[in-house]
Amino acid sequence: MELNYPAYSGKIFYMKPLVDRFGRTITYLRVSVTDRCNQRCNYCSRPQEEHKKRDQLLSFSELVKIITIMAEMGVEKIRFTGGEPLVRKGITELVGMVNAISGIRETTLTTNATLLSRFARGLKDAGLKRVNISLDTLNPEKFRLITGGGRLEQVFDGIESALREGLVPVKLNTVVMRGINDDELASIIDFAQEHGLTVRFIECMPMRDGFDWKRHYMPIHEVLEREDIKERVAVEESAKEGGAEYMLPLRSGRGMVGFISPLSKSFCRRCNRLRLTADGRLHLCLPQDKDVSLRDALRAGADKKTLEALIRKAVELKPEEGVYTFSTEGRKKSMIHIGG
Repeated sequence: MELNYPAYSGKIFYMKPLVDRFGRTITYLRVSVTDRCNQRCNYCSRPQEEHKKRDQLLSFSELVKIITIMAEMGVEKIRFTGGEPLVRKGITELVGMVNAISGIRETTLTTNATLLSRFARGLKDAGLKRVNISLDTLNPEKFRLITGGGRLEQVFDGIESALREGLVPVKLNTVVMRGINDDELASIIDFAQEHGLTVRFIECMPMRDGFDWKRHYMPIHEVLEREDIKERVAVEESAKEGGAEYMLPLRSGRGMVGFISPLSKSFCRRCNRLRLTADGRLHLCLPQDKDVSLRDALRAGADKKTLEALIRKAVELKPEEGVYTFSTEGRKKSMIHIGG
C-alpha cells in the first residue's frame, strides 16, 4: 500500500510559545523511539545494558499526541534518535505521522546507518529531510572493536543509500577519542570531502558509567592545532566564530567541517532543545539526570490542558548551565537511555 503524508508549509501557534526561565525559546525536540541498538559502542552503553520492556515505551499514538501538543507550543523541528531508531518497528510510518502534524517544519534522524540501506527510500517518502550518521573510524577492525562487532561496510551502504535518496546534507558525527581514533581525523575529512558529506568532530563526553572518558578526552582546540588538520581546514576562521559549535571551510573550497565542544566551551545559553526518552520522560538537560514523565500522566488519563501545564512546569526546571556538571560519578543513565 502506498502511503501519502501531507506536507505542512507554515507555522501556526495555538498556544503561548515554550520559553524557559532564562528566555530560551524551545523549538527543537529530540525524540528517542527506542533504547535498543544493534551495536554496543563502548562510550554509549554498558556491555550488559538493561532495556525497557515494550509496554514501557511510548506507543506511536502517544508519541504523536505529545508531539502535537508541543508543536502547538512552538516546537517545529523533530530529530528521531535511539538507541538506534531504525530498529523500532514501523519507524517510517511514525516519521510520516509526525510530518503530518501542523507546525512541524522538519524531521531528521540520527543513525548508525547499518540498517539505512533498507529504510532510506521509505524515510524519504515519509518526509524525512536528512540524516546524521555516527562514524568514528574508517578502519573495519577498529570499527568492530568500538561497536562491539559492527560491520563497517553496512555503514558505507547506508551512506550511499542516503545520498541516492536525497536525505541530504548527510552529516557524519565523529566522536574524537584520544588513543582510539585521533590518528584518523584527517582521513575522515578526506573521506567526507570525496563523497560530498559533512563531518562534525565532537568532544568525547562522559556518556555512561564505567567509560574512562577522561583518558580519551581531546579538546577541540587541540584538534585544530594539528598540522594535518590545518592542511585541510581553514582553522584561522575559528577565532572569528568564538562559539562551542561552528563550521569551518575546507581549504579546497569544497565543503565544511564542523567542530562541537560541549566540554571545553559551553553553548548552554542558546540551547533550544529538549529530549523525549523512549519511555516518555522529558529530559531537560543532557548532562543532568533531570526529567519529568509525560507517559505516566498520559496513561493516567491527563487531558491536553493538563499535559501542556506539565510540559511548561518541566521546562521551568531546565537549568541555565549543564555542561560543567558532566561527571561519571553519580550519573544514573547511559546515553542510550537518554537519546542521542
